[in-house]
Order: sequence, then C-alpha cells, then structure tokens
Amino acid sequence: MEQWTGYKNYDHYYYGVNPENLVNWFNETVDVGYPVVGDRVKMYNVPASFDIETSSYYSMGEKRATMYVWSFCLNGSTILGRTWEDWIEVLDFIEERLHTSKIRLIIYVHNLGYEFQFMRGWFLWDDVFAVKERRPVHATLPEGIEFKDSYILSNYALAYIGAKLLHRYPVEKAVGDLDYSLVRHSKTWLTTEEIWYSVRDVQVVVSYIQEKIEDEGGINNIPLTNTGYVRRYCREFCFTQFKKDPKLQRKLSARYHERMQSLKITSQCEYDQLHWAFAGGFTHAGPFHSGKLRHNVGSADLASSYPAVMVMKKFPMSRGTFIGNCTEEDIDFLISRGYCVLFTVLLRGLTPKFIYENYISCSRCSSISKNAVINNGRVASADFVQLTVTEQDWDIIKQCYEWKTADFYSARFYVADYLPRPFILSILKLFGNKTSLKGVEGKETEYMVSKNMINSAYGMSVTNIIRDLYEYSNVEGWHSEDANVVDQLQSYNNNHNRFLFYAWGVWVTAHARHNLWEAIFEFGPDYIYADTDSIKGTNFDLHEDFFTLYNLGIQKQLNDMCKTLKINSALCHPKTPKGSTKTIGIWEIEESYKTFKTIGAKRYIYEYESGELLFTVSGVNKHYGTPYLLKEFSHIPEGIDVELAYSSNPNLEKESKAELEKVVEAHNKGEIDYSVIFENFNDGLYFPPEATGKQTLTYVDDPFGGEVEDYMGVNHHVFEYSYIHMEPQSYYMSRTEEYMRFLKGYRDASI
Repeated sequence: MEQWTGYKNYDHYYYGVNPENLVNWFNETVDVGYPVVGDRVKMYNVPASFDIETSSYYSMGEKRATMYVWSFCLNGSTILGRTWEDWIEVLDFIEERLHTSKIRLIIYVHNLGYEFQFMRGWFLWDDVFAVKERRPVHATLPEGIEFKDSYILSNYALAYIGAKLLHRYPVEKAVGDLDYSLVRHSKTWLTTEEIWYSVRDVQVVVSYIQEKIEDEGGINNIPLTNTGYVRRYCREFCFTQFKKDPKLQRKLSARYHERMQSLKITSQCEYDQLHWAFAGGFTHAGPFHSGKLRHNVGSADLASSYPAVMVMKKFPMSRGTFIGNCTEEDIDFLISRGYCVLFTVLLRGLTPKFIYENYISCSRCSSISKNAVINNGRVASADFVQLTVTEQDWDIIKQCYEWKTADFYSARFYVADYLPRPFILSILKLFGNKTSLKGVEGKETEYMVSKNMINSAYGMSVTNIIRDLYEYSNVEGWHSEDANVVDQLQSYNNNHNRFLFYAWGVWVTAHARHNLWEAIFEFGPDYIYADTDSIKGTNFDLHEDFFTLYNLGIQKQLNDMCKTLKINSALCHPKTPKGSTKTIGIWEIEESYKTFKTIGAKRYIYEYESGELLFTVSGVNKHYGTPYLLKEFSHIPEGIDVELAYSSNPNLEKESKAELEKVVEAHNKGEIDYSVIFENFNDGLYFPPEATGKQTLTYVDDPFGGEVEDYMGVNHHVFEYSYIHMEPQSYYMSRTEEYMRFLKGYRDASI
C-alpha cells in the first residue's frame, strides 16, 4: 500500500492564524490530495483532528476555565491558534475552499464532550447526536463540517494510542510536558515544548484515523463507536457468514432474518420485566473477611466469562409465553423442563441460609422492608423483598436464603436453546484471534482489535433498546425527552438489520453470575472476595477438585454445543503463540497473594508472592495511589523512584518495569515495609488530590468574562460562553455505618 504522503508534514506546524499561514498550511494539505467517498453523503476521505488546551482556576470564589490554545491537523498539516475567533476564521476558510456544504469534512476530537462544552456557544449547530446528556457522539455545523468522537471509537487514551496502536504512521503522544496547575490564557507565552504537546495530540488522532481509513476502505466505513466494529462484524457473520456467493448470501440472510422475526418483545410489560431482571456482574467482599488481613490468598479467573456463556449456555429462543400469577411448583416445573423463566417474586420472612455471602442486591428490589439488614448493598435478611429474576437467579437465591412465604407474579417462559450458530461462530472466531495474536510482534493492532471486539460482544447484547432522547438546542442547550416505549419497541421488533434479542443479554450475566456462585458456594468460609469473573480465597489447595471438575464440566458443555450445532470443537480451544491450548470459559489459577485485605466491593490491597504491591479502589488510580501509599507509610531508599515504578505512561514501560523490580527487591530485603500500608488501608484513609489521578468536572453553562492573571503575572480579559472547570479530586475511604453495624452483628453472631 502506498504510504499516505501527509505523514511527511509531521515535523513542523504553523503557529498563528494569519493570511500567510492559512494559505501555506492549506496548500500543504491540498498537495496531499482530497479523495471523496460516500454514496448518500459525500465526504472527504482525509483525516482531521481538533484539540484544545484549557486552564481552570478560581475567581472571586467562582469556578472558571478558559481555552488558551487550539490545534487543528488536516490531512497531516497542523495549524495552531489562541482564540475562538481564530478557530472560526479557520472553519470559514475551510468552508470556502473545500465547499463543505456539498462535501462533508469529518473532524475527530478525542473526547468530544469536553471540547463541545467550550465551543458550543460559538456556533449554531445543525445536528447533535448524543447517547446521554453532555456526551455528543457527533455534532454537525450547517456548513457541512462534522465533529466526531475518536475516544469512543478507540476506547483508549491518546498516550496509549500513540505508543501501542500506530504502526504505519507512528507518533508519540507527549506526556507530562504540561503543568496543568499553571494558569494560562490566550496571551500567555508558550514554550516550544508546550506547543509541540498540542501538536502531538492532533497528530496522534490523525495517524489513528488515517490507519482506520486504510483498514476500513474509507472514512465512510469507520463506525461511530468501538462497539460498532463488533456489531458490524457479527451482523455480517450472522447474515452472510462471509460467503462470496451472492445467492448463498441471500439464502443465509433470509434464514437468519426469519429466525429474528420469531424473537420479539411483545409488550412494554415484558420489556420492563426483562429490564428489571438485568443485573451486571457480582462484585462483593465476604463479610467474615472484610477489614481483616489475610495471608496465602489464592485467586482464579474465568476465561472470557461472558463470551463463554454466550457460546455454551442456552438462552430464550422464542417469544415469551405469559402465564401470570403462579405457584412455586409451577416455576419449578418450567425450570425442570428446561425453559428460560422470568418472574417477579415476593419473599416474606427472608433469612440467610448460606452465611458467608448474600446474593440479592437491594438496588434490584422493587420493594423492600424498612428494617431489612443490608450487607454493603446486599440483602442479608428482610421482612419482605420483591424483585424480578430469571431461573438462574432463583437457583442461587434458593441456596442462599430461607423464607416463610413466597408469591409469584407475572411469570413468563421462553424456549431455551443455543444462540444462532453463526453468532456463536463469530464469537469463537474473535476469541481465537485474541488468543492466537497475543504477544505476536507486528500483530499488536490486530490483537487489540480482537480483544476489544470479544469484550464488546457482550456489551452490544445488553444495549438498552428503550432510550430517552437527549437533544441539544442552540437556544435551550441540553434537554431530554422521555422515550416513547411503544414506538421504540415496534421499531426494534421490525428492524430488518437486527441480529440480537434483548433477552439474550439478560441471561448472559445471569449465567455468568451462576458460574461464579458455584465457586462461592464451594469456598464457603474460605471465600474472601468475588468480582464478576474472579474469586479470591484461602486454602486454595483444598478446592483443587472443584476447579478440576468444573473445568471438565465446561469441556462437556462445549462439546455438547459443538456436536449439536456441528461446530469444530477446536474453535473452543485455540492455541496461544507459544503453542499451548486455551479453553474458553474455564477457571484459570492466577498468581497468589502473600497478603490480601479488602474492606468492601472494589476496595482491596494485595501483595503478590513476588513482593509487588498493588491495590484496587474505585475512585483512585492505582498508578498514582500506590506510590503515595509507599511514600506516606513506608521508607523509600534513596535512588528509587516509586512514581516511575508505577507509571502508566506506555512510552516508559521498560523504565517502569526496571524501577518496579528495584522496589520489589528492596521490599524483599526488608528495606521497604508494607505492613503499615496494610494497617492503614481502612476507614479514614485519605488520598490527596495529587494521589488519585482523578478529576472533578464542573459543567458551567452561563457565559462569563473577566480579567485573569496567568502564572507569569500577565493579565488578560477572557470570555467563554460555557466551559468545564476541572480540578484534581481527593478521595476519603470509609464504610457506611449500616455496613459497619452489619459486620459487628455478623461477627458477634459468628462467635
């Protein structure tokens, strides 16, 4: 393939919007060429990216922010400006020269929602599409210039894209060259390094989009989102199985369409029940171990848990049959006959049978007694609870709880069967690519694409089919409109391109939770922590037989599916680049922990047997938080840089790995002590703003103007129609009084 010639312009930029710069910059982009693609909508088949740098500050106690430099790369050539008036002049220039009202120009922005909040008041918008309020996916000006979000297309930060995903047109994202704590405005003098920081940002995106243009055969073929790749791939596989014979394609497509027409959600009541029954992965800490220091803790993960259940379990493969109110015997009868069953149940006098963990999430209960005992979001006991469940949930609930009475409402059942053969084949193909390409030199991009696609295969199956409409008005700003459920259901059912059934996604997570809970029941008092597809606990050697028998059971389920659907079973067991076999859906034993402590869901700290220290806390980035804990609660020998050791900068991987080895070596020699860190990992632990890696974003929709002094002492009048104030966010770790009361009562009862 001939190399894109725009790449030759990456070694320079045009700074300042003036007639000479504009003409020279534009002539440089024209020299590269402007091919046009698209049938219904014509568009320039060239990469373009826009980015801004802003400063946040306080003025008279009010949160303020202003843009002080923007960069725009078109077809490989970059120009920078300092004001919104400069940017308007450039867009007017482009409209005039490229006639964008007739041929659309696509400009990618990495996290469009941020830039849009700053620039939205400076333009009149023709069309803005958003998945939620303040999250535009694309926004179009009347002049035919369209902004799209490259972040939701890639799902990666710029630094990662620059370091890992660019192969034909590499460029490193500059990391750490800007000190965001320094206040700047459009008159602030910028260093060459600061300017190149902005230039590199847009060059990374432009390289990424150019490689996508080449891979996809045109900018018009690039989907809006990362999930769009797997959706397009699986849809094509389901409809045509990539057969080249047009007649065979039509036959396969007609057969699949007929199958999908038999799978419809027939009423709003059915959709509501499916929506109520849907829950994500189970993430929780066992109450007996919460807050306690544990040693010799083992860990195991389910390999590709969600894709695994999609290929080997059975799902609703018919329209639902409604039977209404019924008895527990009716439910048990339907389950014994192999149906997928959906129902609402009211349990009275609920008490725990399995004392080591609780299953029912109080957030999923449509009704719950005020005196219910809650275990960090999970119901331990209650006078009554009402919730909607599948037969998979019901099996777990029966093993977890006892109750005095149970009433069953709005029951419906579906014929259970494997997902369509071509859909299963598409998932196995993605799993095979991910397995066989991991670590293969030169195949990094293909591996990341396959990894993203296999992870997104589940996500697309649970996309909410009923959505409120989020719209942007030039006059009113953001506003939402309640979904018309009847119309959206009808549109969903009749969609000729539909290749999924919403009910499948409900059962994907239900099956996965059931698999995880088999391990929780097995571990009992040894169970410490679970998270979606992993379990951590003590005495792992005592549970080896469970993992062995479970994995044999998975092998049988996979073989049964392959035999039934006439699928080559080898697809379920692809080989890694080193030649070893990796089976989808089995338990894999991970590196064990020398020390482990959890104080609740998504809050735990651990030391590997090797001596490496890490933690997981929702709200704190471990790459920032771990160095803070080491410096705050341990002595760090001279010559060791803990920030570098835990750096997330992909451009410093080798240096970071080498520094981490020094930290581990110092710890194993007794020079760095973790004990005080584990002791302080508890209620009251405070992470200052610089130790979390998180930002607090405040959206301000009112215009403001005023004087601001930059870090050099230069005053300037700034004006913004709207903006985002951003500042580092601190984190204070604590457990609720309700949870602490539960733990005290639980442990008192266990004595």
